[in-house]
Amino acid sequence: MSQVLPNYEFCYVCGHANPLGLDVRFRVEGDVVSTRFRPDPMHAGYPGRVHGGILAALLDETMGWAPCVKAGRFCVSVELTIRYLKPVPPDRELVVIGRALDLSRRLWDAEGEIRDDEGVLYARGSGRFFPLSQKETDAVMAQLSVDGERMSLTEALARAGGRG
Repeated sequence: MSQVLPNYEFCYVCGHANPLGLDVRFRVEGDVVSTRFRPDPMHAGYPGRVHGGILAALLDETMGWAPCVKAGRFCVSVELTIRYLKPVPPDRELVVIGRALDLSRRLWDAEGEIRDDEGVLYARGSGRFFPLSQKETDAVMAQLSVDGERMSLTEALARAGGRG
């Protein structure tokens, strides 16, 4: 049984077939969505520092998955706030987590953070996400797969340990 969430093969962040992408996979662990990423020097903004846009993309996707897992519908970002706390050296494996906060309003709220394996906190984020309809969710899911297998979002979330 897979624990990974679905992905679109050409997505910049999670696409395994995108040669220019980050190629991460998202997992559900309780109420948290997480991923791991090992940057390399090509992800630098300046020598010895990972570009903030790479970190923002990782937070955007991870935070966006959190309300999706909780609500069982996809959403799109409408606002991101990132607080960069320390420069990220390109030789550290990073752990990115996202949590859904409030899904009771028109826009869903989530938060996230980026740390390394020693627990050093590099960035915090918050985001607001617009929920897609069930019809739009189904249309998006028709383009995604879990390890190459097509299925509904409900099935994918059940496999990953999410609620849906």
